[in-house]
Amino acid sequence: MNMKKLNIKIALTALALFATISLSAQEGYSVSISNPSNTTIIIKEVNRVSVEAYDGSEVLIENSKGNAKPERAEGLKALSARGEDNTGIGLNVEKDGNEVTIFQAARRPQGKFTIKVPKSVKVQIEHTGNWEGGKIEVYGITGELEVSGRYNSVYLEDVSGPALVNTVYGKVEAIFTELSQSGPTSLVSVYSTVDVTLPANTKADVSIKTPYGEAYSDMDIEFPKSDDMRKVSSTVKGTLNGGGVELAIKASYSNAYLRKK
Repeated sequence: MNMKKLNIKIALTALALFATISLSAQEGYSVSISNPSNTTIIIKEVNRVSVEAYDGSEVLIENSKGNAKPERAEGLKALSARGEDNTGIGLNVEKDGNEVTIFQAARRPQGKFTIKVPKSVKVQIEHTGNWEGGKIEVYGITGELEVSGRYNSVYLEDVSGPALVNTVYGKVEAIFTELSQSGPTSLVSVYSTVDVTLPANTKADVSIKTPYGEAYSDMDIEFPKSDDMRKVSSTVKGTLNGGGVELAIKASYSNAYLRKK
């Protein structure tokens, strides 16, 4: 009988512990937005970040590790030269008019940040730190997109642009559902590869520059008839489906790939 009670007590304790861990893992922060298509989300120095579009009117932020503060810090706020952690998950979030700025307050936060945003917002991501920044991921954004990194690899999926992406040491991989004709798209990596996938019917004026690498494609790029026009340093220029918006791809010290979806 005592053994049975002990087993029940152990089971209840384990259940309570699991519930506590689950609750911690679900902790997050949200910001309401009244006009998504006229809103800019600015994300600065956030390590291991994934931005995901969804059908909603809030910015929803979660960390895979929940609130990772040490036990001794319970009830205290993290202090940092970067600003106050006003979210409880290592970030500082400020809303000013049509701009929402998300800044990493904790010096070395644990886990991965997932930021869900209305799909039509404009997104700007900047990371100037070291290798701890990890990969920058963006999914489903249909508004304007700007990404600037240093050591970060950048992965874009189901985006339409216009997109301005630049990183120094990381690779760039971008899969477009369509290429917006409302503005130019530029995808640049200095020391790694740039790999771009487009629908076959995309209209674009294409420029691919690989000073110390090669360019590869399976798309039907139409080149100028004049040889003099085609020989422009290490840059390949042509058009897709009669031409359209400017698409610039540059991999300074590696290869560039342009693929048909």
